[in-house]
Amino acid sequence: MKKYVIGVDYGSDSARAVIIDSANGAEISSSVMSYPRWAKGMYCDPLKNRYRHHPLD
Repeated sequence: MKKYVIGVDYGSDSARAVIIDSANGAEISSSVMSYPRWAKGMYCDPLKNRYRHHPLD
């Protein structure tokens, strides 16, 4: 039976996930999803070095 490791990261602008084969370290799949409000430029102002999260994201 194969075994896999799942990694999940919730960052400032997106959530990321990866699936790794634990026997050989090969990446099986990965995905990145930008938070909807962040993608629209809401709650962040790079010129002011301000980055915020919205609770609904």
